[in-house]
Amino acid sequence: MKADVILTKKLNFGSEPKIEICTVTPELARSWMEKNIGNRPKYPSNTKKLVTAINAGKWKMTGDPIRFSASGKLIDGQHRLMAIIETGKQVPCVVMRDLGDDIFDVIDSGKPRGKVDVLSIEYGLPIDTSGVLSTATSLAIDYARGQFGFGGKADKSELIVFIDQNSEIITSAEYAQKLPKTSSPTPRSIAAFFHFHATKKSEEDANKFLERFMVGAVNGTDDNLLHLRNLCTSAKVIRRPISTTEVLWRLIKIWNAEQRGKPIKYFNNTGVRKDESFPNFI
Repeated sequence: MKADVILTKKLNFGSEPKIEICTVTPELARSWMEKNIGNRPKYPSNTKKLVTAINAGKWKMTGDPIRFSASGKLIDGQHRLMAIIETGKQVPCVVMRDLGDDIFDVIDSGKPRGKVDVLSIEYGLPIDTSGVLSTATSLAIDYARGQFGFGGKADKSELIVFIDQNSEIITSAEYAQKLPKTSSPTPRSIAAFFHFHATKKSEEDANKFLERFMVGAVNGTDDNLLHLRNLCTSAKVIRRPISTTEVLWRLIKIWNAEQRGKPIKYFNNTGVRKDESFPNFI
C-alpha cells in the first residue's frame, strides 16, 4: 500500500493555503521528512514528549498544523513526524500546504522558533554556535546604539540585518564557541562580542587577550585580566555574577590601555566610574 494521505476533510480557499485533516502513518511521515529542508534544528526532548503522549494514547489533534510551503518544503512539524515514525503508530493531524517559503521565522509551534533557531537555519550553524552568535550580536547592536545596559532587545530580523552587514561576527562566534565553557569566567557570547570588535585592530592581539581572560593564560600575578577573571569567577560561585556592562567596561579599558602601550597599573582603576563614559574600542 502506498504512503497516501487518508483524507478526512479538505478545505480549499482558491489561491490561499490548503488545509487538510489527515491520518498520518509512519510511512507517510518518513516521506514527508524527506522534504525537511531548512527547518530549525531538531530537539530530541521535544520529540520524546510527543512519543510519550502517542504511546500513552494521549495524543490530541490541535489546530496547530504540519506546514508545507508552496515549493513543497516541510517548514513546520518535524518533531511530530519523528514521533510518529518512532512509535510506529498513525495519528490524525491538521496539514496546511502552499504557504510562503519565507514564513518559518514567524511560526509558533510546539517549540517556538527563537532567535537561536532562526540564526541556525539562516547561516547553517550548529545550535550552540548560534546561541553564542545570537547573544553576541544583540550585544553588538546595543553597543552600536549606545545602549550600554545591554538589555539585548533586538528582534530576529534586526539580528539578521546586522549579521549580513557584519559577517565577521560569525567568525567571532565560532572562535568563542571553541573556548572552554566550564572554566570561562563569563559567557562565551561576551568573548565573541569582544573578539568581533578587537580583531578590527589586531586579530593576533585579540586572540592572545581573550586567551588570558577566558582560558587563564595570564602574564603573571599582576595581570589585570587575572584579577578580572578572579572577580568574575568568585561572583559566579556566590551566584551574584558581575553585570555584562561592568565586565565589558573593564575589558575594553584594559584592552585600550594595552593597545596604547600604557597598561593600567592598579586593577581598581579598571572599574566603572561615574565621571567616565562607556569606553570605545581603539
